[in-house]
Amino acid sequence: MDKHNPELGLTVLDGDWGATSLSAILGVLESAFKELSAVTGQLPDDRIEVCRWSRDHPLVVQDRRPYRIYLTASDTYWSQYVYQFSHELCHVLTRFDRFADHKHKWFEEALCEAASLFVLRRLVSAWTQTPPPSVLKAAEFAPNHGTYAEGVERRHAVNKGTSLAEWFLDHCEELESDRYNRSLNGVVAVALLGEFRKNASLWRDCTSLNSWNASQDEDFRAYLKSWSSNLAGSSAGPRLPGVVAKRLGIVGTTASPFHGA
Repeated sequence: MDKHNPELGLTVLDGDWGATSLSAILGVLESAFKELSAVTGQLPDDRIEVCRWSRDHPLVVQDRRPYRIYLTASDTYWSQYVYQFSHELCHVLTRFDRFADHKHKWFEEALCEAASLFVLRRLVSAWTQTPPPSVLKAAEFAPNHGTYAEGVERRHAVNKGTSLAEWFLDHCEELESDRYNRSLNGVVAVALLGEFRKNASLWRDCTSLNSWNASQDEDFRAYLKSWSSNLAGSSAGPRLPGVVAKRLGIVGTTASPFHGA
């Protein structure tokens, strides 16, 4: 039978999950849900149903309520569950389907990849200190979340001798043409991960990502400017757009809206 957490609005649907239990899967997903919702200060605007499928990638369905997230993880590969679910949950928390198609969507993908790595690293201490009771030997497993994250981060490191700004200049058009290129948006994710780990409150800026029609933003500089404008009325004011601009080298000229950021 399906397993529910009514308080979180989270359900794991029965399916071919392999050698594990729905209670354990729900416990894993609950821990990821709590970490990401806490730092974003955001809860989904509807319930979430999580399903197992055998295709080659996880997915959150467009324009469906309650939200439907499909995962490919199975058995007791807990870090893979966290990695996949956190990515799709980040899409939900940024209201991904308000404006579904524009060339800057790669950035949302990069943020969701960063969310996966961020949550994995947070769960190392969370599972050590307060292991989910439905997950057998969760405290002993906890360090594996960090190992999993480290492996992904190594794959997405920029080559030595190349600055991130140079890399972005070379690959911006590729990112815009294929939002799902994980080898590219993974580089941006890893570049931003350190900023989120230093200041987790930056995640709050991400929840306004899809609050304007970004198809009208001619380039990524304009996209960041629009994002900054949409954050101007928030309590903390715009912070992350300037951080992103600085990390990707979109600063240093008077033409830049982030000059001096």
